[in-house]
Amino acid sequence: MQIGFRYGSLVEDYYTGYRLHCEGWRSIFCNPPKIAFYGDSPKCLIDVVSQQKRWTIGLLEVAFSRFSPITYGVRSTSLLTGMAYCQYAFWAFSSIPLVIYGFLPQVALLYGVSVFPKSSDPCFWLYIFLFLGAYGQDLLDFVLEGGTCHCWWNDQRMWLIRGFSSFIFGSLEFTLKTLNLSTHGFNLTSKVNDDDTQSKRYEQEMFDFGASSIMFFPITTVAIVNLLAFVYGLYGVFVWGEGLVLELMLVSFAVVNSLPIYMAMVLRDDTMMENYQKMFVS
Repeated sequence: MQIGFRYGSLVEDYYTGYRLHCEGWRSIFCNPPKIAFYGDSPKCLIDVVSQQKRWTIGLLEVAFSRFSPITYGVRSTSLLTGMAYCQYAFWAFSSIPLVIYGFLPQVALLYGVSVFPKSSDPCFWLYIFLFLGAYGQDLLDFVLEGGTCHCWWNDQRMWLIRGFSSFIFGSLEFTLKTLNLSTHGFNLTSKVNDDDTQSKRYEQEMFDFGASSIMFFPITTVAIVNLLAFVYGLYGVFVWGEGLVLELMLVSFAVVNSLPIYMAMVLRDDTMMENYQKMFVS
């Protein structure tokens, strides 16, 4: 009998399950009515993105190893199982379209250049259908599994935050490590719940950014760019009576998701505002 984890990656749990499946083991879905395991999670954003960055590095280590799911995994298990593991192994690459959609339409809106079809174009409704269909399916999955609309909203917001922070910096650190230009250490994620103020914010569902970090810089940048594009887009609608509708809708969606960041920069009167302002000035 073998006991323990397979090491060689920072995500030993993912790597162990993946290798066991490749060796012929089969999993069962165990979901008892009574909760079998309890755990804790990070309470502030800096701990969350740091943990996600570490996972990103570990997953990329598996993705670009000789046990890559796209080659070894597909051969050892099946096409569908290999692709399922690829979804996580290469999840950092989702930051590429996020960065493009986070800046390109916004800059185009500021310069008055259309990158999407206009409202008079029949293809306009195709973009609307794809957006509503993708998010609608995600929301439906949450509701069918017993989740709430509020949980879904927070989940998709965190996906955007990860894409502009953890995925980018994790990919960069993995690349530097692969080229022997840098080394990374294993930083434990703090899950200690000994701060009454932090616990209170958590219960009130307020964003607690924690300490200042360079990983917040891309998030802040995209939030400010989208806010500027939103104001300029509304100005064009009210002054000239026309505007780039799809670009303005995308910017509006980004601005709504960025509300906690705007609050941390200018509205809140606690240490989070001070830390965030120091980080942005730096």
